[in-house]
Amino acid sequence: MQFGWLTLAMSPSPEEDCARIDQIVDQACEAERLGFSDVWLTEHYFTGESVYCDSLMFAAALAMKTCKVRLGFAVVQTPFHHPVRLAVQLALLDNLSKGRIDVGIGKGTAYNEYEFVGHGMRSTDSRERMEETVDILQRAWTESPLDYDEASTSCTSRRSGPSPCSSPVRPCGAA
Repeated sequence: MQFGWLTLAMSPSPEEDCARIDQIVDQACEAERLGFSDVWLTEHYFTGESVYCDSLMFAAALAMKTCKVRLGFAVVQTPFHHPVRLAVQLALLDNLSKGRIDVGIGKGTAYNEYEFVGHGMRSTDSRERMEETVDILQRAWTESPLDYDEASTSCTSRRSGPSPCSSPVRPCGAA
């Protein structure tokens, strides 16, 4: 049996953010030392549920501090990320972690509409954006150039980042 740890890390005040982030890094390192199989990161904005908010950047820090524990996303809220940039970030993170990432993909939640409003959007097309992002992620890691023109996303790009070392990273579900 394997055990993982899900971070839901609130900070009681802005003055305590730095200390709380340090505590979460220390806890992830301790989880690895204790034999936990994975650490799962959340992505929330404007809610207070996640003091680090940006799970991708936080995972990069954890990748540098750990060497065995898998780093998972529960979930990457795809509407808040440009799909090509997300593909580059995940591929780089996959390399930094030596293939230890698990990518949960989500559309964001309708009951947290203020997360969308805070990013200058609404949740009405979030499922469509998520589906397009999953398609673009897979294609960005295998096609060059990438030409994509769908309802929510249009992009043309050449290979602009590292290839995932997990060849390719596969999103592990959609919520």
